[in-house]
Amino acid sequence: MWKRVTAFLVILFFVLLSDAVLSDWVPGYLQNTLGSPLAMGLMMALSSVVGFVMDLIFPQLLRSSGVRKLAGGALLGALIFLLSMLSSTWWSYVVILAMGMAAWGIYYELDSFMTQQFVAGVAPTHERSSVWGVVGVVRNAAYFLGPIVGGYVALYGDRAVVMGAMGVLIFAYLLFLLVRLPRDHEISHHDSSINIAEEVGHWYRLGLRVWPILLTSFVVGLIDATFWTTGTVLTDRLAQESSYGGMFLSAYMFPFLFAGLLVARWGVDVGKKKWAARFLLLGALSLMTVGFIDSVLLTLVAVGVAGLFIAMAFPLIDSVYTDLVARARKGRKHIIGMSSATFSLAYVIGPIVSGYVTGRLGEEMTFTSVGGIVAIVAVYLMWATPKKLKLPQDEIQSWE
Repeated sequence: MWKRVTAFLVILFFVLLSDAVLSDWVPGYLQNTLGSPLAMGLMMALSSVVGFVMDLIFPQLLRSSGVRKLAGGALLGALIFLLSMLSSTWWSYVVILAMGMAAWGIYYELDSFMTQQFVAGVAPTHERSSVWGVVGVVRNAAYFLGPIVGGYVALYGDRAVVMGAMGVLIFAYLLFLLVRLPRDHEISHHDSSINIAEEVGHWYRLGLRVWPILLTSFVVGLIDATFWTTGTVLTDRLAQESSYGGMFLSAYMFPFLFAGLLVARWGVDVGKKKWAARFLLLGALSLMTVGFIDSVLLTLVAVGVAGLFIAMAFPLIDSVYTDLVARARKGRKHIIGMSSATFSLAYVIGPIVSGYVTGRLGEEMTFTSVGGIVAIVAVYLMWATPKKLKLPQDEIQSWE
């Protein structure tokens, strides 16, 4: 099992590295092309809007799809995105950029489903948490290195970034063809019609009970979205001011490489929701200092501290969702879709808000403003979150 997982993770690393390079480059490119931070935020939000819609459709549409089919769809979406971005370097039409952003949203969701199906197909139940832990390390390593690699490649121009990312992605999927994927009988099949209105209704009834963890994951996603939009623009600007400035985004991502291991060694079993809110508050308070610091090195320290506490909140949030999924039984797929959609929604609102604030106050004060908002929400969560989130079990078990 671990041989197949290791081979898959090597390939996944290159897929995510390609995406991380683009994630670092796209916001700055869009802001330069469209002429304003708000326009950049709106265009970035389009990708997440498409991803949000896919969160409603894909859990029902792709339940019986194998890994190879999902990988093919993800490759197609990624290639459309890359070709759109490459074309826009000659013809910077909004429709070309919009088509690329939409394809990016589809690619991201299919890539996520592909990874989930692979783990489900090759890992026995008692090994899945270990496999997902290793997947997290690989994912965070790729997104830590992506901005560093992207910063060097960008010196050769926008087209070099796109072509380099395309080459890495094609290489990854060629390797993917050599990996023995789970056979059809290893994938669970479910037959069900697509009913978006019914799905939204389920989310609403569940949301009334589990809103504290939804709000927690939303504001964590808001911070993450700000770093991967305004943060990439600020990274490019600071890189011109200081030799250390290009490490701004990587300083945020670096703690994600080990923070999950710290939480795992800590082994918290009770009060996970409150601890996540406390870490969120500490991270937000550190983030609030960014707009008042003149030194680039001190800015990196503040961002690194903020990243550490946010990274420690992430596994606690995931653990709460896992507890809910285990208790929900028939409602587990709805909770999974709802949690994914909450993060997508943060990536819809985050780029728009950060783009608007950046246009008025600048990049540094955007992080201060977002940190202030999140700090207020964290304090409220510490006060209002109940000890246990109770699910409507009788109603859930009646759902199809």
